[in-house]
Amino acid sequence: MFGVSPAIIGLLKQMGGFLQVAIKQAAVDFGREKRVDPDVLAEWLLGEMAEWNPEMKGRKLADPETRRAAARLLAGIACNLISPENSNVRAA
Repeated sequence: MFGVSPAIIGLLKQMGGFLQVAIKQAAVDFGREKRVDPDVLAEWLLGEMAEWNPEMKGRKLADPETRRAAARLLAGIACNLISPENSNVRAA
């Protein structure tokens, strides 16, 4: 049987926190009738994630490239949640 370690759960909680931040920012932009662009949101989120340095068993998990990819993934999800009618046009 496959079990999920507490370290992985902690990592997912941290990523969930960043997703919540991205959703809030996307909602603010959408509320201002601005087009919610996932790449712009990802760049903003990357700044929010600057101090995020997850480790597991002493191994660093988020090099700059990985952090950028995580920011883009979370920004795309946030954009799809906020403006689903555009989700298959740009963010997906």
